[in-house]
Amino acid sequence: MNITKIKVSLTGEDLLSIYSEFVSVEGLEVKDIKINDEISITGRLNKGFNIDFLVNLKFESYEENVIKVEITKIKVLNIGVLKIIKNMAIKYLLKSLKEKGIIYNKGKIEIEYKYVLKDVPYIDFDIENIFCYLGSINVEVSNVQVSTAGLIKKDVQLIDRSVAKDYEEDEEFTKIEDCYTVGRGKIKEKMPLNVQKYSDYILIIPDIVALIYRLLKDKRVPVKTKIIISSVICYIAVPSDLIPDKIPFVGKIDDIAVVFFALNKIIQDVPAKVILENWEGKNNIVSVLKTLAQYVTDFTRAKNVETIYGIIDEIVSI
Repeated sequence: MNITKIKVSLTGEDLLSIYSEFVSVEGLEVKDIKINDEISITGRLNKGFNIDFLVNLKFESYEENVIKVEITKIKVLNIGVLKIIKNMAIKYLLKSLKEKGIIYNKGKIEIEYKYVLKDVPYIDFDIENIFCYLGSINVEVSNVQVSTAGLIKKDVQLIDRSVAKDYEEDEEFTKIEDCYTVGRGKIKEKMPLNVQKYSDYILIIPDIVALIYRLLKDKRVPVKTKIIISSVICYIAVPSDLIPDKIPFVGKIDDIAVVFFALNKIIQDVPAKVILENWEGKNNIVSVLKTLAQYVTDFTRAKNVETIYGIIDEIVSI
């Protein structure tokens, strides 16, 4: 059965039923949902200990099958729960929701409703508008397909949110120019003609050093990334190992591993446009570096560094 257009009002109880039947996350109990101008959700997260919480949400926008919601309030109701435990529990919750098509990013939640309902074979629809009004969520939908026999098949994938992309050599960017640009140009001019075509590979190490120096000065680079870069420089500059090799796991970190961990973090955290503007060589070399950094991170001790960093980041941030 096909319906061209329909308007639906969903109460808090309706949303509770939808969560219980189609979205349920292990260890996350949603106790109550109230709807006024905002959506107020109370619940409990259980991962060996209970954390009661209250979250207020407000619709921000809707576009391209993604409902964007702003978190206006979040409160952990357990007074006696340590902050570290709270942060790690919230991290777990956000990761679990991501697998369901609900993505958190800097105080915003993006709901890919098509993916959330991908395993529901009874109905499919397109949302045209969604808003809170008179104690309910009002949804205007179109192209509604209904199958009481559960015969609707859906091929829905999560949106690819990776910002990294491979750039062609001839794609234009406003490149940063400084004294290194001048010096590099003179070195390239003195190379034999048959060697100049390999100059971008020959000069890759000084190009990386120049990139790091420029990124430290670039205001568009996140402060956390700059701290990682500075810490790696300090670690490499120290003549003796700060961490004894006798310490299990942690001690098995060498300079090369630390360098490639930092390089991989730069590629992951810094927008590609910023990297390319600060990169002195050809753009396609960045793609090569990206692949190399990921390979080295996965198959060397750089993975140890990444694991340690991940644990620390889980503890100190949300």
